[in-house]
Amino acid sequence: MLKLAKASAKSDHEYFQSLAAEVNMPEVKLLLIVLAESESKMLDKIQHMMLTGIVDELEELDSIRNRDAVPDSSPIKPERIDTDPRIFVCNKVLEKSIKTYTLYLRLATRAKSELVSRLFEYLAHLKMRQVSELRRMCESY
Repeated sequence: MLKLAKASAKSDHEYFQSLAAEVNMPEVKLLLIVLAESESKMLDKIQHMMLTGIVDELEELDSIRNRDAVPDSSPIKPERIDTDPRIFVCNKVLEKSIKTYTLYLRLATRAKSELVSRLFEYLAHLKMRQVSELRRMCESY
């Protein structure tokens, strides 16, 4: 379970880093570096759970007031997708993040164990927080 989440975060982190290395536009490069750092934090959180267990995370999940909240999947500034490469990147990352969030929720509902289900629900929550951060950052452009 955690290996799947770790592989996903690691893949995204490496993807953003490699894109940042190739991009010439400073604004887009900075955005990609920030996105890579966000995935690095997610990777650190997953690795921490792998080492210490998930008790604290499940307690955190229980304390979340609005567990039924879903991330806003509407495009960010759609009128600027074709003219601002940062907005284009933001929307591609948003789309990918929503897919990962949805995958985690599907896995949570299909899990045969309550513990596994709650773990994937927690991972979905982490992804939802990432989407909120992405939206907040990208809407400032």
